[in-house]
Amino acid sequence: MAPRISIIMPVWNGEKFLAAAVDSLLAQTFSDFELLVIDDGSTDRTPEILRAYADPRLRVLRLDHGGIVVALNHGLSQAGADWIARLDADDISLPRRLELQWQAVNRRPRTVLCHTAVTFFGEGGGSAGE
Repeated sequence: MAPRISIIMPVWNGEKFLAAAVDSLLAQTFSDFELLVIDDGSTDRTPEILRAYADPRLRVLRLDHGGIVVALNHGLSQAGADWIARLDADDISLPRRLELQWQAVNRRPRTVLCHTAVTFFGEGGGSAGE
């Protein structure tokens, strides 16, 4: 049975934040999703980090380095769900992100897009959107 949401995460040499990004998705309160991590030819520890996960919702797709557009399109072609969520390998999702977005899109049957607010942390700091 297809998941309700396919999460597409392209990564290229993302070892610094990758584990935190993946962990934030695997800890979601909404669990009916697949996480497609598209490794765009990483030459750092990215493949090693991804091999450490045993969660069946995680699928790693490895490509020769072709850039983010190629990686995203490949991920979309492999997605099993009608709804697509996006996350970069240096992003962290709060635990209820998918739950709240799923509730929001299902309250309005004609919804085609849902977004979230963001908080920049690290060197940038601050917030954007609501």
